[in-house]
Amino acid sequence: MQQPIWLLSLDSDTFPAAPMTTGGLKAYYQVHGKQPNQTDIQLVHFVNEPERIEAWLTDWKEQQLAIANKALEEGLQPIMGFSVYTWNAAEFLDVMRAIKALCPRILIVAGGPHVQKAADYLFSEALDLVVMGEGEETLTELIDTPCRSQWPGIAGLAYVNDGELKLTAARPRQTDLDSLPSALDAISLYDGNGEPYECISYETSRGCPYKCAFCEWGTGAIGTKMLSVSPARVKRDWNRIVDAGIKNIWLADSNFGALREDVEKADILCEIKKRTGLPTSFATSWSKKHGSRSRQIVLQLHANDLLPHYHLALQTLTPLALELSHRKNMDANKYEPIARDMARAGIPIACELIWGLVGDNLEDFEKHLDALFAIFPTIHIFGYTLLPGTEFYDRREEYEIETLPVAGYGKAKGEYVVGCMSFPVEEGLEGYFLLTAHQIMSRGYVMPMTLRYLALSKATPVAGLMRAVLRALCEKFNCDVPGLVATDIMDVYERRSELFIAVIKHPDRTYECLEQVAQDWADTHISNATDAASLKHRLQRLLALDKAFAPRCGPTRQDTVQFDFDADAVLDTLENMELPTPEMFAAKTTMLHLTIPGGVGELINDPDGGVWIHAERADPPDDTPDTAQPVEIASLAAGA
Repeated sequence: MQQPIWLLSLDSDTFPAAPMTTGGLKAYYQVHGKQPNQTDIQLVHFVNEPERIEAWLTDWKEQQLAIANKALEEGLQPIMGFSVYTWNAAEFLDVMRAIKALCPRILIVAGGPHVQKAADYLFSEALDLVVMGEGEETLTELIDTPCRSQWPGIAGLAYVNDGELKLTAARPRQTDLDSLPSALDAISLYDGNGEPYECISYETSRGCPYKCAFCEWGTGAIGTKMLSVSPARVKRDWNRIVDAGIKNIWLADSNFGALREDVEKADILCEIKKRTGLPTSFATSWSKKHGSRSRQIVLQLHANDLLPHYHLALQTLTPLALELSHRKNMDANKYEPIARDMARAGIPIACELIWGLVGDNLEDFEKHLDALFAIFPTIHIFGYTLLPGTEFYDRREEYEIETLPVAGYGKAKGEYVVGCMSFPVEEGLEGYFLLTAHQIMSRGYVMPMTLRYLALSKATPVAGLMRAVLRALCEKFNCDVPGLVATDIMDVYERRSELFIAVIKHPDRTYECLEQVAQDWADTHISNATDAASLKHRLQRLLALDKAFAPRCGPTRQDTVQFDFDADAVLDTLENMELPTPEMFAAKTTMLHLTIPGGVGELINDPDGGVWIHAERADPPDDTPDTAQPVEIASLAAGA
C-alpha cells in the first residue's frame, strides 16, 4: 500500500487558477523524496469554489477514510496538508476539524502566509504542524519521517509538545530556484471539465527587500534578498502554459522589474504573445523603485497588448502612516512624475490605496484621494486586513488596533481594521463606507466622469460626495435590497454587489438620485450663487454622460445617444486627465454611437467589473436613424 497524502488548495473567488502551490510541493517530493513510488500524493484543488468542499468531505468520508485507516493499520502515516491564505483560512480550518473528527490519527499540516503566526492556530485548532517559511524541503522530510519523535530534526516546523510551542531550527532559504522542480511536472493545466484554467499564478522570483509593516512579504519569511528563476526555465514553463491554452499569467513576484533578469523575462513573454496570441493579460506586483528598467518593461508589455494598466502601489500618502509602515522613503511616493511619464508614453496608469493603516485618518485619506482622482484614471482602494505574522499584527495592542471579521471579497472573512491609535472606530467604519462608495461610483462606472471633473476642477470635495451619494442610494433602493440601511456600514460594504446590481437595473431612478445629491452638494460647498449655478449646469451634463456610458443589464447592443453639449470634446478631454473648458458645455447637439456590452447580473455581479464592461464609443452604423435617444436633463429625472 502507498502512503496516502492529500494536499488541499482553494483560490480566491476571482482567481480560477491552476494549483501551482501544492503542485510545486508534489513535484519536489517526486524528485527528492525517498519513496515517491510508495507515496500517493493527491492534489485536491477547489479552484475558486468553496461550495465544492462539502461534497468533497462527504466523498472523503465514504471513500478515503477507509484508505487512511488502512494505512495506519499498516504502519503508514496518512497526511493532509493545507495551503492557507487569508481568503481560504476559515473554510480550511473547518475542514481540518471535520477530518480530525473522522480520523483523529491523521496528521494535519498547514503552510502558507496566513499561518506563520503558528501559536495562534496550534493551540486552538485541529492542526498538528505548521510549516514555517518555504515548504518544499520541509514537507518532503516530514513525509519521509512523519513520526513525532523525528520532528525536532526537521527544520522549519512548529508544533505543540506537552503544552509548549516548539519551533525547530529555521529552514535555510532556497538559493537556487532552478533546483526546484517545476509545478507543471505534477499538475494538469486543465480543470475538471477538461478546459484550460483561466489563469495561472507563476513565481519568477522570491524575496522582498522591503519591510512594510502590514505585508506578509515584509516579515522576511521568504527572505529579504531577491532571487530569480532563470529566464531559460521561465521560457520553458511559459510555453507549456500557453500551449495548454491558459489566457492569463499573473506573477507572484514581489517586485517585478527590480532584477536584471526581468527584462529578459519580458522579452520572452512578448515573443510568446507574438507567436501564439497568448497570454491575453499579464499582472504582477511592480518594483517599488519604478526606475528605467521597470519603465522599459512596461513600455514593451503595453506595446504587445499585455498590460492594460501600470499599477503603482501607493497604499497611503499620510506621513505618519508611511512612517509606521516603513514606506516613507519609497520612490513610489513620488507618484506625480511617474504618472506624467506614463501618460506621455500612452500607458494607462492605476494606483492602489489601503484604508485603515495605522497612522492614517479619514480626513487626510480623503484629501489625498481627491488629489489622486485628478492624476490617475484608475484607483483601487482596499480595506486593511490585519495579517498574522506582520509587524502591525504583533504590535496590535501597542497601536490600539481594533478589528471586525468582514467578508471583504467573496465569502472569506478577514480581520479588517476599523480602529487604531490614529482613528476611532466610528471614523474607521466611515472609511469602509467610502470604500463601498468608491467601488460603486468609480470602479462600478456609475459616475466616473463627474468625479474626475470635480477632482480636476477642485470645485468641491470628491470623496465626501461619493459618501453622500451612497447614503442616498441606500435609501432609494432599500426595497430592492431588503434590509439594507446606510447606518449598518459593514453590511453595506459586504452587500455592495447587491446594491450595484439594483442601481444598474434602474438607471432612471439612479441618476435622478445622483442629480439631486450633486445639486445639493454644489449648493453646500460653493457660496457664490453664480458659480454654484454654473457648476450645477455642468454636473447635469456630466451625469448625462455617466448615465449613457454606465454598465447595463441585458444583451450586447448598439445605440445612438443625443446630447445637448459637445459630449465628444468633454469625453476626450477627461480621458486625457485634463479639465474641459466651459465652452465645451455650451449648447450644441451631439450624437454619440455606443456599443453597450450589457451583462450586469450575468457576466459580472461585482461593481469592480464595471470599469471593464461599460458602454464604449463606436463608429456610426451604416443605417444611422434620423432620430436618437436623447440623454437630456429631463431624462435624468424620469422614473424607472
